[in-house]
Amino acid sequence: MKLYKNDDHLRHQSRVELTPGKFIRTLDLAERISRVQAGLPDADTVDCPAASIEELTAIHALDYLDFLATAWPEWSDAFGSDMDGVGFVWPHRNRPPRCPVAIEGKIAYYMFDGVSTITPEMWAATTGAAGAALQSARDLRSTRLPGLVLARPPGHHACKDMGGGTSYTNHTALTAQELSRDGARIAILDIDAHHGNGTQDIFWSRSDVLTVSIHTDPSIDYPYFSGYADEIGAGEGEGFNVNLPLPAGTTWNGYSEAVDTALSRIRDHSPDYVVIALGVDTYVADPAGRLALEYDDFKRLGDAISGISSPHTFVMEGGYNLDAIGTCVKNVVGG
Repeated sequence: MKLYKNDDHLRHQSRVELTPGKFIRTLDLAERISRVQAGLPDADTVDCPAASIEELTAIHALDYLDFLATAWPEWSDAFGSDMDGVGFVWPHRNRPPRCPVAIEGKIAYYMFDGVSTITPEMWAATTGAAGAALQSARDLRSTRLPGLVLARPPGHHACKDMGGGTSYTNHTALTAQELSRDGARIAILDIDAHHGNGTQDIFWSRSDVLTVSIHTDPSIDYPYFSGYADEIGAGEGEGFNVNLPLPAGTTWNGYSEAVDTALSRIRDHSPDYVVIALGVDTYVADPAGRLALEYDDFKRLGDAISGISSPHTFVMEGGYNLDAIGTCVKNVVGG
């Protein structure tokens, strides 16, 4: 297996993130990626060039990308560089939606939470992760061999024109989009502990890309406003969006049933390629997750995924227990 990465992610580090009632040290630490690499010492590593804005417009709105590219200079000019850029008002986009001129208003308009702060190297890190995703997709198309994108920051919460959940551009969606360019049918299996709301948003009206997400019930966990079972897509995409929300504390017994359902739906889709959004914050002791998988359960999950007959690749999403992330990822992809 090849590991795809761009080391610009090492330059990006948010200082804090907003959780209920307080700011905490961010959970998306640069060390996450080195822990995953340490767990896969025999894997070949591919250093990838960053994605361009033109490549990112395949899934993201240009005005949103322009905001990401210029947000830090605008923030630091207005408020200095001693603190991350973060919004303090989060509007519903209606009546009609308006993007303010002030940078603090722009951040609130384009970033839907207080988790995803603006830092000096955020843009370099996220375009680097996107470039790794593109390279993995192109290699999968030519070799049909699986790989793992060491994407940081994560991506599956990034929508067409909004970011959140430490996600700025959507690397899972970009991988799927690149694979679909020649008319291929794609399935996405998102096994992060949280709903991939951005991926759902991007492919909501498409029938060529099936999105399946297994996650904690959003009525009690992030991102709260999407990921419910009755969200099935619209227009041509109706029926091609599948959400399998689970109660907090779900162990392998309940989780495996959702995996069986997800894989059955994927087989029915007959995809040419499958993209797995690999979050291991489903681990029982992860600080950001509420599910309860143990180390051996990730081996069982990897065994189930290995039964997918279509060529497939993995894109790293969540997983924030530094002592566990390497083992959890290895147990999924090691076979």
